[in-house]
Amino acid sequence: MLFLTLFAFPVFPLKFSNAVFMLLTLATLLMFIIKPISIGKTMFQNLVFILPFVPYLIEFFTSGFDPLARFEFEKKLFFFTAPLIIPVFLKITGFKNYKIPVLIFSLSVTLLTIYSFSYLLAKGLLADPSYYENGAFILRDNFEHISGLHPTYYSIFALCGGSFFYCNLSACKKALRIAGIVMATLLFVSVLLLAVRITIIILLIIILTHIFLKKISVLKKAAWILSTLLLMTLLIFCVPSLKARFGEIITWADGNSFQENTISQRKMITDCSWMVFSENILWGTGSRFFQDELNACYSTKGWEDKDQSFNPHNQYLTEGIAYGIFVLLTFLVCLFWIFKKIIIIPEARYFMIAVILVFFSESILERQMGVYFFGLLSILFYNIEDRL
Repeated sequence: MLFLTLFAFPVFPLKFSNAVFMLLTLATLLMFIIKPISIGKTMFQNLVFILPFVPYLIEFFTSGFDPLARFEFEKKLFFFTAPLIIPVFLKITGFKNYKIPVLIFSLSVTLLTIYSFSYLLAKGLLADPSYYENGAFILRDNFEHISGLHPTYYSIFALCGGSFFYCNLSACKKALRIAGIVMATLLFVSVLLLAVRITIIILLIIILTHIFLKKISVLKKAAWILSTLLLMTLLIFCVPSLKARFGEIITWADGNSFQENTISQRKMITDCSWMVFSENILWGTGSRFFQDELNACYSTKGWEDKDQSFNPHNQYLTEGIAYGIFVLLTFLVCLFWIFKKIIIIPEARYFMIAVILVFFSESILERQMGVYFFGLLSILFYNIEDRL
């Protein structure tokens, strides 16, 4: 139960999920003491989850336990424990059905969706035109306040949850298939309403990839692809939140945006991130100093809000800025090795596409929810593959 409860993390406070993981750790250690098994090979195989984050541990010790280094290390602590605990738990218990924790994750996101959007609908917020101004900021801000999740994180969770439901429709009986279609549709509609651009792009890529891989004639593929593109274009012009979010791109391209436009902010963040990375390409700035380096660059470009610091919004650049090109390459190699192994699992393919692309737009491993999302699902897929 502890193991399965972990995968409902989207609906629980982080402290609760942390407590569940600690209890799972203690239970696993106790089972291992009672029933010792050979774990050497399992531990070695799971080093791919630990290696990219070893520099955080080294900096923590070499800095004399500096509070900032400790803070950054604690955010990555899950990657030093879960890759050891979860594989041992799976091996001791003989757990093989990865679809159960995946289903729990998807259902938890669905419950969060129903609760959050029911509240917004009951308050009449979805029908208020003012909530879609300035890139639908008020709508997204209210959703985050109600759900407890940043819209980007929620959208990625919902996209993966909907994809997981869709992936299993053919194996379900009629009643369950209908329920799966309803829940997947609900999650995909919520993604459209929140209009997180990177998630919309990922959704479109997943749909187009699925069409391209289907065993149908070239003419039918072309018709489906064209229909999908036309439908997405129509939605962008008709759904208020999509229109507002993608309208920012047009406004920025025309040179009519101010600093508050999220596109101009993203350009500033990207420019500064690449500049700081290139200036510290070999060894990085260290996790303690990279935000100061970025803020210094932002101030030269006119951003003076000291209460708001932007990370690189790119997980690859975050690793590169903090510890340099060699650690970034280690991170990429480990990701490749993980994805190479789990690609045989249908649900993992959707997960892979989402993770690879969202890493270009968000530093999701800088928040605990992102760590749980990537860590739990990737460790599950990676270790369950040997048991299929």
